[in-house]
Amino acid sequence: MKKKLMVIVSFIFVLITVISCSGLIDDSTNNTQNNIVNNVTNEITNKVVNYEEITVEDLQTAVQTATKRVENASVGVSLKNVTSGSGYTESEDVIAIGTGVIYKYEEVKENGKLVNYKYYVMTNRHVITSDKYKDTKVFIYLGNEDKEIEATVLGYDNKVDIACLTFNHYTYIQPVEFSDSDLLEKGTFVIAVGNPGGYEYYGSVTFGVVSAPLRYLADDTDNDGTNDYYASYIQHDASINPGNSGGGLFTLDGKLIGINTLKIVQDEVDNMGFSIPSNQVKIILENYLEKGIAILRPTLGIKAYELKNMTPYVVEQLGLMPIPNIYEPGERQYGLYVNEFVVGGSLYNSGIKIHDIVLAIDDIKIKESSQLSALLNNLSSYSVGTEVKITYYSRSSNSIKDVTIILKK
Repeated sequence: MKKKLMVIVSFIFVLITVISCSGLIDDSTNNTQNNIVNNVTNEITNKVVNYEEITVEDLQTAVQTATKRVENASVGVSLKNVTSGSGYTESEDVIAIGTGVIYKYEEVKENGKLVNYKYYVMTNRHVITSDKYKDTKVFIYLGNEDKEIEATVLGYDNKVDIACLTFNHYTYIQPVEFSDSDLLEKGTFVIAVGNPGGYEYYGSVTFGVVSAPLRYLADDTDNDGTNDYYASYIQHDASINPGNSGGGLFTLDGKLIGINTLKIVQDEVDNMGFSIPSNQVKIILENYLEKGIAILRPTLGIKAYELKNMTPYVVEQLGLMPIPNIYEPGERQYGLYVNEFVVGGSLYNSGIKIHDIVLAIDDIKIKESSQLSALLNNLSSYSVGTEVKITYYSRSSNSIKDVTIILKK
């Protein structure tokens, strides 16, 4: 409704402009104006969208089709505490229930004949790990078959909330396809599939839009009370609840765009869910967890002050040198004021000195430390051993310089 109103307003503006210029409009001009009302050119995609031909049924059909495409690959994931007696299992008590997504399979053959399938499942790390219980098992639940199968944990990431599981089963299940999360735009329609509240609500589907394709959130990954890690997320308003953890966020063409992992729970806030972007998930799974390779993330190896909110008073109180006038008129100051180096780190002996200001990495301006941390942490852009260009302000020469370094852990 709102889009139609915007179109009509545009039409009135064009009409008034033409009248003021020519005074008269013939029938062919009216037809042209009507076409402007009906067909609006999207300047971003350069495609014509005929709003009058889009119906609620079209949207509903798209959601239904996407759901059917991914619902079998969306499974349950259970973590159970195993109590063993003398030579037998006494009980398997459920600790946690979440969701997983089948993204890959391999045929298992014996003597050249297909026996079953080995499936690879992605889920959240927090669904399949426990600090309280030591003897645990992970199970996959196939709701359409009402069948539970024990799974093997291939690995999980200690930073990003991702885990990789495998299980064998004789029924074929179509894995999901990955979408390119780097191309995601605000306002994109998405659906979330999961098990909110447990298997009683297995395979629940919710619908929403992408509120922001990229958000940076801090996390205390070593439980020492201090945030030590920034990760990038997709913010969306498709309803998710406990039990949705590890479930997929999908576009309307039925492709995985993210893995749901958390939501903000406050009295004043609602429908703020966050998903790990698909590109990051894919790299972690295929390059590391499937292969049992330890994940190493690069750092710049400095302790620094974020300049975006630093006033001259704060600079003076911290005993720092004045911030140089190196920014464009009206531009908010940015960068990291170098205060200390980690010996052997990426910027150690690079030519950058204490009191210099790191401004950009590969021409990407460092506007906040969370942005830099997320950029280095997501593994899709940078890894240990990557060569990068660092742009910085040099105190000694009072100029902006570039230096090429190799990223280290």
